[in-house]
Amino acid sequence: MLGLPVVLIGAGREVVEVSVARFGSARAPGGATEPWFEAELVLAVNVPPDSGSRAISRLGVALTLGWELPATAGGARRIDYYRAEAECVALETGRANVRFYLPPELVKRDQLRGTPKLWAVDLTVAGRAIPSAKANQAAALADGSARRSFLSTAAAAAASNAGLLLPQYLTPFAGEYPRATPSFVRRETLGHTPVRAGP
Repeated sequence: MLGLPVVLIGAGREVVEVSVARFGSARAPGGATEPWFEAELVLAVNVPPDSGSRAISRLGVALTLGWELPATAGGARRIDYYRAEAECVALETGRANVRFYLPPELVKRDQLRGTPKLWAVDLTVAGRAIPSAKANQAAALADGSARRSFLSTAAAAAASNAGLLLPQYLTPFAGEYPRATPSFVRRETLGHTPVRAGP
């Protein structure tokens, strides 16, 4: 287990890392013809026997993307930034797949294909950051200073694209891949007051 990020919680050590990051396209169920962009993060989870728990609770997964877009006539290339987060209820030892999506309108408009030029995954347990491992970002961000610069730029720039990169449960793919998809903490309904019909 050398090289994996370790978080000390209680008497044990919980180890989580991104073992594989896959980027591609996927057509939504129901006969959709236009593809979505899909980012699949395969998490390797290890809960040591002496941790006093059978699972890691409240594992946060944040994905930040930096897409380099073709230059417009007379212009220069630019990078569009996207960020989204999801929080797993609890993960036992094994594998879990966390997916994020960009809608087909963006895929078509910006010709989003293949792997983004820049990307990074941030993991937290109960709000505490897990140190980044090599597989948690694009090769261009392997240097710590490059990663920090990317995330700093993205933190400000991604605000203009808020709500476009979506966790799986907020997309038409919510019911897909049931065997490997964990349950998520859902906060979008917190504080919502149902609208009652009039008499």
